[in-house]
Amino acid sequence: MKVLIFDGDCSFCNFFVRFTVRINKNPELRITDFNTDWTKENHKPDDDIDSVIYIAEDKTYIYSDAVLHMLADANRLFKPVVLLKLIPKFIRDTIYKVIAKYRKKIPVKNVCERPSKKFIDMYLS
Repeated sequence: MKVLIFDGDCSFCNFFVRFTVRINKNPELRITDFNTDWTKENHKPDDDIDSVIYIAEDKTYIYSDAVLHMLADANRLFKPVVLLKLIPKFIRDTIYKVIAKYRKKIPVKNVCERPSKKFIDMYLS
């Protein structure tokens, strides 16, 4: 099982997760947020890390690596995004951290849309 853990209180994060659900073709990929029982029982996040977390094949990815690996695993059309790992990690993670710092201020449309059946099926509570 592959799991993307996200900040359920963040509208930008929810927008990203809805995008992930739409593109996902991987039946192993699941999503959950930091406040679910699944997360509390299966993962102890580091309070100093302000990042989505992606767990795949016993590896835990954070920051830009989490996004790149999750997208590549979600849909084979996104496999080329892994080539972005050619960019030094400190540059990728700096960009990620700037976005993460201001993510709650980024206006996103359709924040309160009803979850799709696919979203519900992928969600670990």
